[in-house]
Amino acid sequence: GMSSGGVLPHKRPKIPFDFLVSCTLIASASSSSSSSRAAHAEVDLSFAKLDGKPLKFVKRAMGEARRLLSPQGLADAASSGYKFELLDRDNLAKWKVGLSDLNVDGNLAKDLAKHKLPSQIDLEIALPDGFPLEPPFVRVLYPQLSSGFVFSRGGICFEPLTAKGWAPSMTLPALAIAIKGIMDYGDVRVSGVGDKTLRVIAQYTEAGARKDHAVIVSAHNDGESRTYGGKYKS
Repeated sequence: GMSSGGVLPHKRPKIPFDFLVSCTLIASASSSSSSSRAAHAEVDLSFAKLDGKPLKFVKRAMGEARRLLSPQGLADAASSGYKFELLDRDNLAKWKVGLSDLNVDGNLAKDLAKHKLPSQIDLEIALPDGFPLEPPFVRVLYPQLSSGFVFSRGGICFEPLTAKGWAPSMTLPALAIAIKGIMDYGDVRVSGVGDKTLRVIAQYTEAGARKDHAVIVSAHNDGESRTYGGKYKS
């Protein structure tokens, strides 16, 4: 539970999310000059297989990929503590995301150091065919984490990842930064290291995390904010 005295506003993911969306919209409005669009357009995406995908998905997934893979996008990522890589070179719907530069005073960074692990959390982001109107599916890959926000098979309980909480205007970098916020301030702990070399947790499977997500969504009445971050068992 949360004590009322001296609680960081970051403990409730809704605050940084709303704040970040407004920041993101301001930033995207100020940076959508023709020069930045031209810079993103230089990214060659001819390798992407998009047959059979809806037009809305194709346009947005390509826009996100251009943003992430452009020199400016890579520089932004390096300075903001996240790194996106395509899991499968020709599939723009699946990204591996490393979150680093974690809050040095937070328990998570201390736990990682104690386990002699790099200060990085690995996530997977999968874009459904209904993206951007439907939210991405996000799960933790490594290490094993415990908190009110991370479930036993790696599913993440975070309002923007539900149909009601998702804002189609939210970019993938903004989503990564918002999730980094709950990792930094949501009292997330390392509960297992699995295979340190391959950075794999055996019970963190996509099927399992999708089951976690189904539990989360039904527990929260498909996105009712007041119940977020509670310790529901999956």
